[in-house]
Amino acid sequence: MSLQISDFVMNSETNLLTDATSQKQIVWLASYPKSGNTWFRSFLTALLKEKEVDLNQMATDGIFSGKNYLENILDLNSDYLSRQQIEFFQRIAFTHLSAKSKKQLFIKIHDAFTCSQVDGLPLIPEEPTQLAIYLLRNPLDVALSLANHIGKSSEKAIEKYIINPSGSFASLHNSANNQFYQPLGTWSMHVQSWLEKPEFPVHFIRYEDMKAKPFETFKLAVQAICLAFSDEQIQFAIDETQFEKLQKKEQEKGFKEKQIPTSSFFFKGEVGRWKEELSNEQIEKIRAINEPMMRRFGYW
Repeated sequence: MSLQISDFVMNSETNLLTDATSQKQIVWLASYPKSGNTWFRSFLTALLKEKEVDLNQMATDGIFSGKNYLENILDLNSDYLSRQQIEFFQRIAFTHLSAKSKKQLFIKIHDAFTCSQVDGLPLIPEEPTQLAIYLLRNPLDVALSLANHIGKSSEKAIEKYIINPSGSFASLHNSANNQFYQPLGTWSMHVQSWLEKPEFPVHFIRYEDMKAKPFETFKLAVQAICLAFSDEQIQFAIDETQFEKLQKKEQEKGFKEKQIPTSSFFFKGEVGRWKEELSNEQIEKIRAINEPMMRRFGYW
């Protein structure tokens, strides 16, 4: 493909970014994988629709890494784009999406908050962003949940993701996959990137608090997003998205987002499984790489 970034800028950027600076409609639902993102999106769906949740028809607005945004908004085949072009076009597509939206956009994202090696700018566009909700979970429990998600051993999940500075989802080299490359880094690198780098507000939610004190935790998130819902409506959404209910819905109707068809996406959802299921050696591996950030959020 001979498309050049400079050509695209001259031909399209003015039209796509008209009035973009006046619209900050994007709320990023950010997390390291298996940290409660789907649970929170289910809660938002129940809250916004005020009815029972259909896992396969969320009220949220897709994922940042999805190729469909570029293909639909920019009318191009993203399989032929270089990494540099993808980075550039993602900024334009989401800025345009925000500028044209009449409502808040709740977009899932697993990418760490990183910057382009080409121009040094954040890969995640800041101009159209209202704020981010960052969901985090004890990496010792994440390792077990992630192992189930990818259909591998807990040791493999630890080595490939939790303690791997080069950990990522999808391939760095563009392919016919439906999602682009998603840089993760180690668990602590991911958390730190969202804690220190964005210029927009980031509201942190611990998975453990979603379990232990759901009303207080979800209400604070609703207030951070500036949504106007009563305590009764918030409690309804919490009740509708209890883990056991979501698990049952998956069993009855399936869940299109799960990676391994034969596994359960809503597997156990427990806090503290690591104490019984990880070896001392595995615990030490995770702690050695992630301890400072674990301590910061009460995980060690």
